[in-house]
Formats: sequence, C-alpha cells, structure tokens
Amino acid sequence: MKKLRIVQILPELDEGGVEGETLDLAIYLAERGHHSVVISSGGRLVPQLEEAGGRHLTWPHIGEKSFRCLKYIKKLRNFFLKERIDVVHLRSRLPAWIGYMAWKSLPPLLRPALITTFHGFYSINSYSTIMTKGERVIAVSKVITDHILENYQVDKSRLELIHGGCDTKTFDPDGVSTDRIQYLRQKWQVPQDGTPIIMLPGRLTQWKGQDVFIESLVLIQDLPFFAICVGETEEHSSFTKRLQEKIHRYSLQDKVKLVGHCSDMPAALMLANFVVSASSSQPEAFGKVAIEAMAMSRPVVSTRHGGSLETIVENETGWFVAPSNPSQMAAAIKAILVNRHLIDEFGERSRKWVLENFTAHRMCEKTLDLYKELHHEKVLKRQGKKITAVQMLPELEGGGVERGTLEMGRYLAANGHRSIVISAGGRMVEQLVGEGSRHISWAVGSKSPRCLLYILPLRRLLVREQVDILHLRSRMPAWVGYIAWLTLAKKKRPVLVTTFHGFYSHNKYSAIMTKGDGVIAVSESIRQHIHEKYRVKKQVRLIFRGVDSEVFNPDNIDRSRVDTLRRRWRLRQHAPVIMLPGRITRLKGQDIFLKSLLRVKRRDYQAVLVGDVKENPGYVNELIEFIASHKLEENVRLVGHCSDMAAGMLLADIVLSASSSEPEAFGRTTVEAMAMGKPVIATAHGGSLETVVHGETGWLVTPSSPEEMGRYIEEALNSGEKIKEFGKKGQERVRKFFTTHSMCNKTIDFYQELIGEKLHSLDLRN
Repeated sequence: MKKLRIVQILPELDEGGVEGETLDLAIYLAERGHHSVVISSGGRLVPQLEEAGGRHLTWPHIGEKSFRCLKYIKKLRNFFLKERIDVVHLRSRLPAWIGYMAWKSLPPLLRPALITTFHGFYSINSYSTIMTKGERVIAVSKVITDHILENYQVDKSRLELIHGGCDTKTFDPDGVSTDRIQYLRQKWQVPQDGTPIIMLPGRLTQWKGQDVFIESLVLIQDLPFFAICVGETEEHSSFTKRLQEKIHRYSLQDKVKLVGHCSDMPAALMLANFVVSASSSQPEAFGKVAIEAMAMSRPVVSTRHGGSLETIVENETGWFVAPSNPSQMAAAIKAILVNRHLIDEFGERSRKWVLENFTAHRMCEKTLDLYKELHHEKVLKRQGKKITAVQMLPELEGGGVERGTLEMGRYLAANGHRSIVISAGGRMVEQLVGEGSRHISWAVGSKSPRCLLYILPLRRLLVREQVDILHLRSRMPAWVGYIAWLTLAKKKRPVLVTTFHGFYSHNKYSAIMTKGDGVIAVSESIRQHIHEKYRVKKQVRLIFRGVDSEVFNPDNIDRSRVDTLRRRWRLRQHAPVIMLPGRITRLKGQDIFLKSLLRVKRRDYQAVLVGDVKENPGYVNELIEFIASHKLEENVRLVGHCSDMAAGMLLADIVLSASSSEPEAFGRTTVEAMAMGKPVIATAHGGSLETVVHGETGWLVTPSSPEEMGRYIEEALNSGEKIKEFGKKGQERVRKFFTTHSMCNKTIDFYQELIGEKLHSLDLRN
C-alpha cells in the first residue's frame, strides 16, 4: 500500500483536545511510514511532534481572524501541488476556510482528499459551515453527529463517527514513576497527609465550569479535600482573576489552587483521587479530559450533557450532575468523600472501559482507514474507474433514449460509480432510483425561458458533486447543460459528452449536440450524418445502443406474464400476431403499417399497436378512424403503453418497425424483438440497415411503401419454419453486437479515455 502524504491544519499546537488528537495522529502516521505534516502557528507540542518523526510547518497567523491570513491560500495551494499531498485534514474553522479555498482552487482531478473534523458545538452560522465542506466529515461523538444533521445540510453518507481517544501507553498508572508524582506534589504544595485530592483539568474558560466547581466546593468546605484546577492561567486572564477573587472571597486559599499549565498530565492525574469535568455553559463535544482521567484509573464527576454521556458510564466509571448546578455537584463530591471505597472500585472499571473503547490507537486506526478509503476513491476517480456522471434528458417516460439512460444509470451504480439523472420525471423514475441512481426533478427539456433558471443550480451541482462526466442526451437539456458547463473555469469543468440519438434537423439549435469533448453516435448512419452535416473535427465514437440480454431473454420470461398480456389485449390463441411497438407518432409509421395490412390477403392475423395512446390523441384518432373505415376492428388493436415489453414480444410472431418519414437512428425495438427470437420487418434506412440482415434475421422494405411492407408481411405469415430460423439468427446477432452490457462498457471506456486526456492536460499545465 502506498505511503500517504498527509497534512493536518489547525491554529496552534498548544494544549487542548484538538491539539492532542492532532499530535496523536501525526505521530501514529509517522511511525507507520506515512509523510505526516502539521501546519500551525506553533506551540509547546511542536518539539514532541518533531521528535516522533512528524514534520511541522510554522505559519504565523494561520488561525488569526485577520486579512493577513489570506496570504496562505495561494501558498497552501502551491504546497498541495509541490508536495503531492494525498490527504488534507482541516481541524478548526479559520484554517479550514484557508485550506478549503486553496483546495477548491485546484482542478478537481488534482485535489487531494479533503477531511474536516467537527471537534465542537460550533455556533450555527455561515462561518461554521466550513466544517461541513469535507468530502468526509468526522464527528467526534454521536451527539456531534446529531448536531450536524440537525443544523446543517449534510448528506448523512458523508459523516463518519470516530470517537477521540487517549494514548493509553502514556496514560498508564503503571508507567508513571513516583518521582514524577512527587515533583508535582511539591511544586503545587499538595498535602501528603491523605487528604482527598480533587482535580479539574482544562483551559480556564467560562464554559469549562471552574467557577461552578469552586461554588460547589464552598458548599462543602468543612469537609477534608484539596482541589486543583490545572490549565493555562494566562490565556483568559480576566476569568482567571475572577476565579482567584472567588477563592479569596470564600477563604479557600488553602483548599483550592489554580496551578497553571502542566506538561505531565499522567503524573498530575495520579495525584488526584477523582476528577471533575464541570463544563456547563456549553457541553463537551467529546471530553478528552474524562477519558484521560479514566485511563489513569480515576473516576469522573461530570455534567450530564454532550459527549460525556457517551464516554462515562454512570455509577460504574463516574457520576453525572446537572450543568451549572453547584449544589448537585457539591452533593456528588460529598457522597464520594464520605464513601471513599467507591473511588478505587470505579477507578478500576474506568481504565478497563477506556482500553476497550477510547484509545488513541483506535482513533488513529479508524482515521487512517478513512484516509486510505478516500484516497483510493481519488485514485480510482483520476483513473476514471470511479466516476460521478450526470445524464440530462427531458423526461423519463418511455422510449429508446430514456431506456438507454436508465440502463447506463443502472450499470454505473452496479459498478461502484455515482449516477445522477436530471429530467422532468416520469414513469421510469422509480425504477431508476431503485437501481441505485439519484434523480433530480428539473424541467430542463421545457422549450421556454424558464428552463434557463436551471443553469445556475446546475452549475453549483457540477461543482458541489465534483461531477466527472456531464452526458447530454437531448437538445434543450443540452443547451442548459452546455451553458452551465461553459460558465465554469476550464479546470473545473467536467468532461462533456453528447449523444446523437437521432437525425436531428440540421440547424444551429441541433448543433449543440456536437459540442461535447466527446460525441457518441448510436449507429454508423448517425456518425456519417454528423460528419456530413456538421463537419465535426473531434472524434465521434460509434457506440451501438443495446438491449438487456437478461431482461430480453425468452428463457427468463414466466409464462404467466405472457398470459396476463394476452388476456389484457384480448388476443386469440393460435392466430398469428403482428406487432408494431413504439410511440404513437407519425414518425413511427403506424399509418403506413395500417395501409400495408390492406395488402395482406390472409385475414386470420391479429395486429397489435403498442404505445401510449394518450401522448398524441389527434394522431391516435386518425388511426382509429382509418381502422373503422376499412373494417379492420377485428384484426387491429391499439393496446396502449406496455411496461413488460419482453413478455409482450413473446406474443408476437412478427415485429415491425415502420418508421418512414424519418429513419430510425438505431431502432431499439427492432433489436429487442430480435433478442426475443422474433423475425422483424423494418424500413430500409437509418440504423435498421445495421441491425437487420435482409433474408437472414428479417426483411428490409422500402420506406413509405405499404405495398412492399404488405407483401413481406404476407410472406412472413406463410413462411412457417423460416421465421423461426430468422428469429434464431436474430438472437445470435443481438448477443454478439447489441447488448446493454456492450453499450455500457464502451460508454464507460469512452468516459475513462476522455477523463484521462483531461487529467493529462491538467498535469502538463501544473
């Protein structure tokens, strides 16, 4: 496994839970051969980091809320590129903004993995939202996870719960010498007469609750105890002064001491009999002090909120009291002082609990696993092996374009890629989502100015979701997609792919389908059309559309499905069925088909027109009138939309494609029929010339020729074994050339090829 290059960024490396976790992780990484870098403005933990093999870069003011920290954006960007950083871990808000802006300024494919950690209950505002910007967001406790989900728009799948932990080798009672303990005892003038020692470690700030702690001690000052508040006294000098005044006001000078910062907390905790965590105005996000105390076999009295509820087991490793309640805290401390035997019992369970659940090793191990996972995803993304693809089309009702989109979405999701489809919706959305794609309901196919309203949201989506491929499948959505794509900086644009699904009218409106970095033609005739009409110089990739060989497989169809359709369509047994599937539009040639039936001498056939009769009511009425006027009611049925065409095809003896006024770009229904072992009759132009072999898998007829079509229908009805042979050869041809698997495979290959070309050009520029 490759050794990673990781940088953690925070304001400083002094005391505190954030700094301690950063140090623990940096050392863990260095010990395992990873290149571990920490950027901060410095602090007393830097020598420890460097002695353990970590690298520290001192950047003054990187956590300072002033304009001078902005100079680090460009510097950090260059650092990411020069050092080939694999993972960036942001641990505090101001440095996170600097790191995020530097990261975001890079081309998406050159960005390292980005991780943020929610270490606290940050104030809920736009400034704090930066901590949700990571590609993965670490929450240090369940309560922080809930806080994020309740107050920020974050996809739950991006959240990772990784509890903090302490170094149980450093925080080990057996590892602390008597000399270290005695040194602190003398330095702080701690009684040696067996007086119970109570300790509150933590920065001297309002929210850590030292004032509440002292007020609770006032209530029990007649009991024997000695209390120590360990924490930097200079950082918040006004609060320190208030505490000192309170101690003097209640004559507690001999019982309570503010001893300042301590660089040997394991020894300090060994001085205590039990520890207090008094955070009141704001809960602890995790509460590392409590973990360290318990690791040293010291039970904890804690306020009942925040991360402490996850780290302390009530009446087993500690006790809970209400926040900001001196009387409750006093009662709890008094109970312990009166029942000192509980201290050792709780202490023994405390260390065991920490060893099982809250070690720094476990925290570091989980974090490194996350780094590796996200870095691996990045590598796959750069190689085009993990793709985020957005497909855009007008709707998802039915038809070849829609089914191709659906199949591509299913294939992407099934192979570990991310699939997003944007359309106005339709009956196929439920299947799309059920097969692993995400659907966004935008009316991007509306030929009205309102569709332009989607340009900015799409632009934001492309950036936010780090889209690799924007695949445009229809002209109006393509204009929306293209304009959004064009407004992005070149280095931030996804690869743009367009698919020519039809013989679009030759004009500037249709020319949008040539704008892709890569253009897909669904047949050779379409490819020729593109080159002839648009003189495209870029590569046009021929990728035949295909059918799902599992869905369109006679062996996989339960007979009950076929019987259900037979009853619904009121088809007679043993009477030959001629089927024309497709949208009920003049383009599909249903009128030509009906005219051809007038040339058929046999009258025992049943003709089925499959397609939504509500979509084009004027044309449907025209067909109904034709059927009635020529007395074809007994022979012809308009059966409406069918959601189970695989079963429907099995009812047919012959399947037709009658498109005449305009050729089929590919002719998907023809191929589906061949896959189901059915002979086909198709008009001899467009994609049908490439899918149907005349005299082998079916018949090709002159477009708009009812006479010739009628003659071939008659021939097919009277062919007996010949149509079975045609059906068998059609199946073989489809399995060889026209499967969904082949179509999707070739499309993914094309995506990856284009992504590789883009990454190569970015590498050259950087």
